[in-house]
Amino acid sequence: MSLHINRFIDRVQGMDLRSSQGLSISATEARDLVSDLARLLLELNTLRSTAVHNHSEDVITVQIDGGRF
Repeated sequence: MSLHINRFIDRVQGMDLRSSQGLSISATEARDLVSDLARLLLELNTLRSTAVHNHSEDVITVQIDGGRF
């Protein structure tokens, strides 16, 4: 994960440990977090698109005959 997302997670966990009711971040931290989240979502979207285009359905053919019946 990215540095800014990890920092945010750490700050939220610290807030939880202190039983704080709120969390404030600077405008720079907010912009960095939004930038990292946007990059992560774009990468996820790219991976999904690639997976859909590369996914080929396997065809299984089954033949049944009566044998010596």
